[in-house]
Amino acid sequence: MVKQSRKPAGDTFHIRRREDFDLFCSPIRAAILEYLVAFGPMPAREIAARIGRSAALVHHHVGILLRGGLVREVSRVKRGKHLERIFAIGPTNWLYDFQTDPKAIAEGMLRIARTWGRHSERLLTSAFQGSEGIAPRMQQFITIRAETGRLSEKSAAAVREHLQAIRRIFEEDRTRSEGEFYQIFWSYFPLEAAANPGARRKTRGRQGAAAQTDGQGAVRGTETKKKTKKSVTKKTSS
Repeated sequence: MVKQSRKPAGDTFHIRRREDFDLFCSPIRAAILEYLVAFGPMPAREIAARIGRSAALVHHHVGILLRGGLVREVSRVKRGKHLERIFAIGPTNWLYDFQTDPKAIAEGMLRIARTWGRHSERLLTSAFQGSEGIAPRMQQFITIRAETGRLSEKSAAAVREHLQAIRRIFEEDRTRSEGEFYQIFWSYFPLEAAANPGARRKTRGRQGAAAQTDGQGAVRGTETKKKTKKSVTKKTSS
């Protein structure tokens, strides 16, 4: 039996420790979170069918997310002779706490980037399977590219706002429960050390400005002289 969450449900999940990153850094748990965010509450059986994994394995990973506080049980419905548990996303905002353990946060962010990057690659591979080339409709929407360059503070803020606007579009359309299933994966961060190799030695120990992230992977930093934006946008079938 899955134990109840030890963390109260709320609007914000603060990522502070290495254990918090363990919740995100699993391809299966990444898929579970993605589908619960995209399609709303559902039983583990339905999640398993969508991601192509066994129900037992999905139950195990849902239990980890439930105990960690990222997933909550919202109801139980009768299915045959048994009650089926329905799960949903817990907190809607996921924020990094850069103060408690900065080293753990840095290591964890790299783990998240690797995990979700691989997950995005698997979804894209699935979209290409069984087709010769790229279908005309996908050609219209698919985008895979990276941008690196110097940005003024004004331009850096504009890019952050555009990324947040993308998140708002996804959130608004989720409430309508219509349309096709799309995914976007991005990272956005300053490359000051790359532009000036001595900067890291000069600024070591200095507390950086606050930054935030959300469940969709949008990272917002405030101190920058050189920034990069990398995004992968694609359509996948549900």
